[in-house]
Amino acid sequence: MSNPKIIVLFGALFPQFIDPKGNYLEQVLLLGITAMVTAAIFDTIYAITAGRAGTLLSRTRVRLLSRISGGFLIGGGIWLALTRAR
Repeated sequence: MSNPKIIVLFGALFPQFIDPKGNYLEQVLLLGITAMVTAAIFDTIYAITAGRAGTLLSRTRVRLLSRISGGFLIGGGIWLALTRAR
């Protein structure tokens, strides 16, 4: 409730799925609970995946990954500098 972006999102999203002839409170509660359960599931999956990925990353693997991603950024910068504006 403290995130105003979520309030705006739900304010724009929920009315599309609410039946005007039905009970508003039940429908909003069902949609809210569904959103919270879905968010909890995805946050749990994200946390477990991040925890397991942390054990796989040794110092040498992190250094290699940094060099590879840095190479891609440098290559992208060179490519961007050499392309002509259309």
